[in-house]
Amino acid sequence: MNIRSFRAKSMHEALELVRKELGPDAALLHTREVPQRGLKGLFGGKEIELAASSETNLKSRFEIEEPEPETEHEPELEAEPVLPEPVVEIASPPEDVIAKDDAGIDLEAMSFSQSFFSSGPGWPPSILRIRERLVEAEVPGFLADSVCEKVLSTHTEESQQDEAVLLNAIRAELAASIYVGRDIDDPRDYPRIVAAIGPTGVGKTTTIAKLAARAKFDHKRRVGLVTVDTYRIAAVDQLQTYAEIMDLPMKIVSTPMEVRSAINELSDCEQIFIDTAGRSPRDEVQVQQLRSLIKAASPDETYLVLSAPSSSKSLAEAVAKFTTVAPSSWVLTKIDEVGSLGNTLSFLQDPQLPLAYVTNGQDVPQAIAAAEAEDLVARIL
Repeated sequence: MNIRSFRAKSMHEALELVRKELGPDAALLHTREVPQRGLKGLFGGKEIELAASSETNLKSRFEIEEPEPETEHEPELEAEPVLPEPVVEIASPPEDVIAKDDAGIDLEAMSFSQSFFSSGPGWPPSILRIRERLVEAEVPGFLADSVCEKVLSTHTEESQQDEAVLLNAIRAELAASIYVGRDIDDPRDYPRIVAAIGPTGVGKTTTIAKLAARAKFDHKRRVGLVTVDTYRIAAVDQLQTYAEIMDLPMKIVSTPMEVRSAINELSDCEQIFIDTAGRSPRDEVQVQQLRSLIKAASPDETYLVLSAPSSSKSLAEAVAKFTTVAPSSWVLTKIDEVGSLGNTLSFLQDPQLPLAYVTNGQDVPQAIAAAEAEDLVARIL
C-alpha cells in the first residue's frame, strides 16, 4: 500500500497538499497535531500531519460483528434484499385490495383511488374530491382512505356536504397523527453530542453545519466538529471549510477508538456535532461499521438524515436498515425540491422515529427549521 505523509501549518493547507499530490479521491488514514520541524518545534510550535493513500480499497479498521456461520454450502444467488416493514402506526386496508411491495409501501394507490372507493361505500362527492387531492399528493391510498373515513364518522350528514369543513378537519386529523422530535436549540435541555447518519447524498454534512452554526451564533455555545467521512478527501474538505468559516475546532477520525479520543479532546465544548460517511442501506458491512462508530460516540441525539426527493420505497429501505443504528429522530432535507411531502406521511406517523428538522436549501444556517406538524400538512394538502 502506498501511504504518504503530509505536513502543513493548518488543516486546510494539509488537505490542499493531499489533493494536489494524490487527487480528490485520496483516502485519509489519520490526522494528528505534531511539533513543527526545527527551532519552532522546540518553542512549542505545532503543525498538522496527515497520512493518506491514493489506494481506495483500504481494509476497514472498524470492529465488525461476525456473521452467523452458514448452515448450508449451496452457492448463493444474487437477489434483491427482502426488507422488513417499517414500524408505523397506521390503519391497514383489506389484504385482498391493496398490493404492497416488500418494504410495505402501497404500489397501487393511484389505480386504487379510481377503482375502489369511487364506487364503493357511497361517500359524498366532497370527500371524494379531497381524497383525490391526497392521492395526487402521493399520499398512499390506504392512508387517504383511513383519514377520510375517520373524518366522515365525526361529521353529520349535512356537514359532510361542506368540502371546506371536511378539508379543515382532515388537515387537523393529519397534523394530530404526525410525530415531531424535540428542538435541540432549547436552551434548557440541549444534547451535548449530536450525530448525523444516513445514505449518501442526502445532505448530512450541510445539516451538521447548519446545526453547528445555530448553536454557535444564535445560542453562543462552544461548538466542536468531528468527521468520520475519511473515504474521500473531498468529503472532509467540505466540513473543514465550514469549520474554518465558523472558527470551530474540528477532528478527523476513522475508527471508534479515535472517535472517543476526539470527543475527549473537545471536552471544553458545550456541543459536539459528528458527521458520518454516507452508507448504502443495502451494504450490511457498512451499516455494521456505522453501528460500531455510533456506539463509541454514544451521542445524545442521532439523526437519520433522509432526502424528500427520494421515492417511498427508498425511504422505507433506509428507515428499515438504519433502524439497527438506533436513530432517535430524523431530518428531512431538500423539501424545496419537491411539490408535496405526501410520500413521507407514513414515516411522519411513526412514533418511534419523530421528525426533528426539515431543510429547504443550502444556506447555512438559515435553511433549516424545527419540524412542525401544521407546516408539514400544508406541504401535503
